[in-house]
Amino acid sequence: MKILIYRIGNLGDTVCAMPAMVAIRRHFSDAWIGLLTNKETMGNPDAEEILKNNDFIDEIITYDPSRMRRFLYLYKLLKRIRSLEINLLVYLAISKSTRRRLIRDWFFFFFAGCERLLGFKMPRPTKISIKNCVKIPVFPQEVDRLMSLVAPLGIDTTQIGFHLPIKDRDKENVAAIWSHYRLCDKYPIIAICPGGKFAVNHWRSDNFARVAFLLKKEFDAQIIIIGGPGEKLLGERIITKAGISIVNLIGKTTYTESAEVISRCSLLVSNDCGPAHLASAVGTPVVGIYSSRNFPGAWHPWGKNHTVLRNDSLPCRFCFKTECETMECINSIKVDQVFEACKGYLYKE
Repeated sequence: MKILIYRIGNLGDTVCAMPAMVAIRRHFSDAWIGLLTNKETMGNPDAEEILKNNDFIDEIITYDPSRMRRFLYLYKLLKRIRSLEINLLVYLAISKSTRRRLIRDWFFFFFAGCERLLGFKMPRPTKISIKNCVKIPVFPQEVDRLMSLVAPLGIDTTQIGFHLPIKDRDKENVAAIWSHYRLCDKYPIIAICPGGKFAVNHWRSDNFARVAFLLKKEFDAQIIIIGGPGEKLLGERIITKAGISIVNLIGKTTYTESAEVISRCSLLVSNDCGPAHLASAVGTPVVGIYSSRNFPGAWHPWGKNHTVLRNDSLPCRFCFKTECETMECINSIKVDQVFEACKGYLYKE
C-alpha cells in the first residue's frame, strides 16, 4: 500500500502534525508512506529539515510554492505524484485553509491519480464561548483536529505520540551546555522564547526582561533564552534590560537540541511560536503569551498542562494579520499576569 500525506508549514505546523503521521504509520506498519510538503525559502526550518532522521515517513517530497503558478512546474509535480500510484492521500491542511483551496487541492490530487482522498474538511469550532456578551468560537487544538481527520481509517485518536527525532548526539550536546553554564536542578530552570514567525505575535522585549527579573528574584530561577538565529539581538536586548545572568542560546542549538533543552526545563514562557509546540511534545508546561489574531484553541500548545494568556475582547480580534501597527491585543497582556501564571507552576515544585 502507498500512502501520501500532504502537510505544509514550518516548525509549529510540522510538530502539530507529527501525532497524525505517527498514528498512520502505527496503523499501516507495512505501507510506504510519503510526505508532500513545501520547501522553505525564507530561512525557517521546513518539514524536510524537521523530520530528518524520523522513524515514520519513508520519503519527503518538496515543492517550491512560488513556482506553483507555472504550468510546467505544476505539471511535473502532478506527473511525479501520479507515477507513485498512491492508494491513499491524507490531506492535513493547516487550519486556516479556505474552502476554495480545499476544492482546488482535491482536484489536483484526483488528477494525480490518488485512489482515495481523505481529510478534505473545513475546521469547525467545538464550542462557542461567551465573554462580555460576545460570542467567541473555540476551535480544537491543531493536534486534535488533525487526529480527527485520520479517525475514519480506524485509527485510535486517543494515542498521541510525537516521536521527535531527538538523537543521543542532541542529548550529549545539551548535557555539555548544562555543564558549561553550571545549570542544576536545585533551582527552577525556565526557558523563554521571545521571538516567532509573525511580528504580530511578539510581546515586548522589556516585558520579557521584567518577567525574567521577577522569576530570578522570587525563585532564584536559572533563565535560558531560546530562538532562531535571526533573533540574537532580541535576546541580547532582553539580557541587558533584565540586568541578571541569563543563558542566551538563541541561534546556538538545532531544533531537536532546543526540544531537549525545553524538556529539561521546569517551564517555558513563550510567544505563539514553534517552541511552544515543542514544549507540549516533550511534556514541559507552557505559559503562552498570545495575540488574538487567531481563534482561541487552534494554535494553543497541545495538552491541559498549559496556560495561555490572550485578550479576545477587542473589536479587531481574529484579524489573521501577520503585522499590526498598534499590537494592542498582545500588548494589553501585563507582566503581572504572566508572572502570576508562572508562579502557579513553580510553587508546585
